[in-house]
Amino acid sequence: MHYLLISLMLPLLSLTAAAEVRPADSPEPTLQQYEQALMLFSDSLINASSEEQRAAASMQMIKVLSRAFRQPGSYDYPFEQLQSVAIVRPADNKFRILTWQLAFDNGTYRYYGVIQMNQPEPQIFPLVDYGSFYENPDSIIVDHDRWIGALYYNIIPQSAGKKTYYTLFGWNANNVISNKKLIDILWFDEEGKPKLGYPIFEMIKGVSPTRIIFEYKKDATMSLTYIPEELTIYYDHLVQLGGKETDFKFDQVPDGTLEGFIWKKGKWHQIEMIDYEKREEGDVPNVIEEQKQPLYRPLQPR
Repeated sequence: MHYLLISLMLPLLSLTAAAEVRPADSPEPTLQQYEQALMLFSDSLINASSEEQRAAASMQMIKVLSRAFRQPGSYDYPFEQLQSVAIVRPADNKFRILTWQLAFDNGTYRYYGVIQMNQPEPQIFPLVDYGSFYENPDSIIVDHDRWIGALYYNIIPQSAGKKTYYTLFGWNANNVISNKKLIDILWFDEEGKPKLGYPIFEMIKGVSPTRIIFEYKKDATMSLTYIPEELTIYYDHLVQLGGKETDFKFDQVPDGTLEGFIWKKGKWHQIEMIDYEKREEGDVPNVIEEQKQPLYRPLQPR
């Protein structure tokens, strides 16, 4: 039924190449109609039985969003019915980011997204996932069309001199044996083009990666949160299952201790082995607030 409805809505929503040349007197769909179409594609993205159908639904979502974002008032339209799409925007409200994932039959994932700028003239930047092609993704700066894919669930704007850097928290389902979480940095160059990654992290060991990537065991739970009053990021310290620290990150789990980054003098400075029993608040920082929007809805059995 979903595919029948989608096929009927395609001409209405001008999503195919043929529809791009619709008659001039044909009315433009409303943002509510665009959202209804996106809801159908979103459902297919999660629940379709074949990889081909899920991939087709993801491509159609890109086309629908591209047209919807050209409409007046689209930036302020919340698209709150899209449960499989993560939407974040910074406190300065200069843009918003929409991200979603496509599951492949072999247990791997591909990520899709778009940055929509908050300005009178429509401007969007598609996010194209190249994450699987980088050998050392924690040491590079990439353009939006060479993105390291993730579902973003938090964004923190910080100023350093005349520049604003946006710290992104992301989640990546990775594969059948491990998940990943990322702390990435979004910034805009002098031409207003988005860049991802920046050596803004000061690690205790003396290195300055462009992003932080955590990989951990598939059935483990890792926290990554931000306490704005303290300008501090907290995350679970990961160790090899059994207590050993090795290079096999796919088997890492939290060991009950915390580490973090504190914002000082325009950089994130790493802090190790936080004793949260001595914290003034008295709360374990990784349980301060339940995530309101699910970051992942498992595929239904098929």
